[in-house]
Amino acid sequence: MCDACTPTFNRRSLLRGAAIGGVAVATGTLWMPGMAGSAAAADDSSGSSMESASMAEDGTLSSHAKLSNSSVVATRIIPAPNTKGVKAPPIVSRAQWKANEAIRLDSRAYAPIRKLIVHHTASPNKPSNPAAVVREVLAFHATGRGFSDTGYNFMVDHRGVIYEGRAARRYTPDEVITGEDTKGWGVVGAHAKGYNAGSCGVCLIGDFDAGAPTDAALNSLVWLLAWKACRHRIDANGKDDYFDIYGGHHVFANITGHRQVGQTLCPGSKLFGVLPAIRDEVERSAGSWDPLVVDTPGVLRYEWGSLRAAGASTTDAASNSAPSTDAATTTTTTAPTTSTTSASTTPSDTVSSDIVTTDSTPRGTGATLTGIRVTSNAGTIFTAGKARKLGNPATSGITKVVALANASTGDGYWALGQTGSVAAFGGLAHYGDATGKGSAVDIAATSTGAGYWVLMADGGIYPFGDARYWSSPKRAGVKARSVRIVSRPQSDGYWVLAGDGSITAFGAAPKLGAPTGSGTPIDLAVTPTGAGYWVLTDTGRVLAVGDAVDKGDLKRSKVKWHKPVAHVVGTPSGKGYVIVNSEGSMLAFGDAPAFPSFGGSGMTVAGVALAFT
Repeated sequence: MCDACTPTFNRRSLLRGAAIGGVAVATGTLWMPGMAGSAAAADDSSGSSMESASMAEDGTLSSHAKLSNSSVVATRIIPAPNTKGVKAPPIVSRAQWKANEAIRLDSRAYAPIRKLIVHHTASPNKPSNPAAVVREVLAFHATGRGFSDTGYNFMVDHRGVIYEGRAARRYTPDEVITGEDTKGWGVVGAHAKGYNAGSCGVCLIGDFDAGAPTDAALNSLVWLLAWKACRHRIDANGKDDYFDIYGGHHVFANITGHRQVGQTLCPGSKLFGVLPAIRDEVERSAGSWDPLVVDTPGVLRYEWGSLRAAGASTTDAASNSAPSTDAATTTTTTAPTTSTTSASTTPSDTVSSDIVTTDSTPRGTGATLTGIRVTSNAGTIFTAGKARKLGNPATSGITKVVALANASTGDGYWALGQTGSVAAFGGLAHYGDATGKGSAVDIAATSTGAGYWVLMADGGIYPFGDARYWSSPKRAGVKARSVRIVSRPQSDGYWVLAGDGSITAFGAAPKLGAPTGSGTPIDLAVTPTGAGYWVLTDTGRVLAVGDAVDKGDLKRSKVKWHKPVAHVVGTPSGKGYVIVNSEGSMLAFGDAPAFPSFGGSGMTVAGVALAFT
């Protein structure tokens, strides 16, 4: 296990029996009156002397002055969390990973989050039951280390599943798990001795001296850090001043590895080596922010008693917490996503059965198709119907566009460049891209509009946002060049079409195969149930597979095009589709509305995206 990071000693009975008047219990550590200000509380891994030191990026240690002697201005006025920007990722709750709540203590402390610290468990890589590892960490920290609870605020497994760590409060069923109190202050963990207050500890499951973290784990790590950085206005590439609970002054990276603030090899050389790239990706999503230096010992708040629910006052919870010195007005915020996560199986691994599975309800069914847009490979957008022209990819730096993708509602879209770069339009967020991974060919969005998959020509697939990795043609050994990716409406699987016409299913996508004898398949459109698809061939035929309904095609119509067919897109009802040729001519079938054609425009169509109400 990551040494998070104090010697083991037996203090559980002492903690449970501590008297509030003489010795206050604060997150499992003894707090003596007069220590570091009236509101200060030590964390689980405290115990160092009042003299403090920090480790710089180059590994050197330097001492710092106390808060009272520092020229740096620290504030006790903390702004409310920023709820605009990066959405919260799906997080498996403690109840879902079956935390043993009997072995933790209810005592805890809270502080404004200013640092994000990355760890690894130093345990075997790619465990068959990651949830069991999360439970083992809780048991090790609470009964072996004597901590009040799990030391980490969040944990991430090799499949990209994020787990709630240290308990912060009780959540309502529709609330996002934040690891924070109702003011937006983070619960103080026990993951980095001397730096726990005001930091969020994220631990990846695995030993990253022995092996490299998976792409899925790194994608989820970036999303989680970007969410926290945006929510708390943390500059991902900054090195803001930090004051510990004793007033010690430190300067280190806002997103840092454990080894940079402690005598440890955590988070492993292979994870530590990619932290600069992680910071860049987080900044790309979360933006840049001015420094906010917090008077941590002056605002640190602790409480004990039963975990407080959202909306309950400290008095209602009988927590007897010390009064907060925060002078700002804060509000409780709820992001529009749920606190559960998908944990369906991949083709190569088995996920623990004690984690909830995905909702199988089709997404987007019933939305009204109101417009369509196509892009030229030069990055110019052409719109029809009520689709808005929200900008051109070319003006966002993507001059060789290879694909577009849209969410199941609204008319926002993403544009994918051949280099793997992604640009977002119409209020959608940018969740990352595959720049530097090779030649990109297609992009598919999740049903929530909070993520997407990028498909590479070599069959590699890179998930971003809430998209989950369900293996890839590259991993499966498919040799043919990949061409298209389409996802199930439930976002629990996808199909990949190769240049030789073969179709490979991944995740929960059923193996329906590719029709033969009617030309080479060049594009797919999935039905609303996710149980079928339409296959467009280079001869202009549309072949219905699974529960897809045959509504005709170009080859059987009286329309004659001089340009080859290129794309097919389905309607939300599953009762129609639109065929688009290489210069933007369009032909509607079934209940698909007839849109004006872009035929004769002279462009070469690189991608198509729909617009919905």
